[in-house]
Amino acid sequence: VWDDIFSFQGVINKAMQLVVRKRARGEVLNCLRAYLSWEKSPPLDTGIMASSLLLALQLCPKMEFQLSERYGEDLSESTWECILAIDLLCCHLKWSWTHDNIISKELWPVMDQWVKHRKGHETVPPTPDIIVASTLRLIGRLGQIGLREGFFSAVKNISSIIGRFIQHAKEEDVPWGVQLAAVYALCDLGPSNPLEVVETIQAWRTVTTNS
Repeated sequence: VWDDIFSFQGVINKAMQLVVRKRARGEVLNCLRAYLSWEKSPPLDTGIMASSLLLALQLCPKMEFQLSERYGEDLSESTWECILAIDLLCCHLKWSWTHDNIISKELWPVMDQWVKHRKGHETVPPTPDIIVASTLRLIGRLGQIGLREGFFSAVKNISSIIGRFIQHAKEEDVPWGVQLAAVYALCDLGPSNPLEVVETIQAWRTVTTNS
């Protein structure tokens, strides 16, 4: 099993190794340390790795939407790998750290900058639509950490903000890929406020002209 899990190269493997390295104990830790040659390199800080992956996600010059028969304008496989790796690291770091250091300090500012630029703030630099879509999908994934840990009120606040964003998407001509990302994120956050989420998505579907 270890060979299957750790033989894949990439950011998910690195995140998995870091989390396992932090959590393994006793004989399991000794076996993995020898098997994966951990003694040759010091362990990374989990929070620093999460922030580094987020920065790589935001600065990647080749990010673009991928057409999917099932999901419409979706994120690329490499983008999803980064999102899932960040999600895994944040699961280990728990909700409070994730909310304060990733969602509040990193993700909401990206959304705020994108909205301000679209509203004509010339001093605010543009943010690519694909970055905003990735940010929304990541917010949806990370919000599930809060749900699992019982922070329903905090997650409900996040879902309400994304819900209002979706309500005005048509009139503000939000790009389709960003709209889809917001709706999928709202579905991820749905358990925090099921009735309002369903109503928001149904209202959105009645006004959209896209499939």
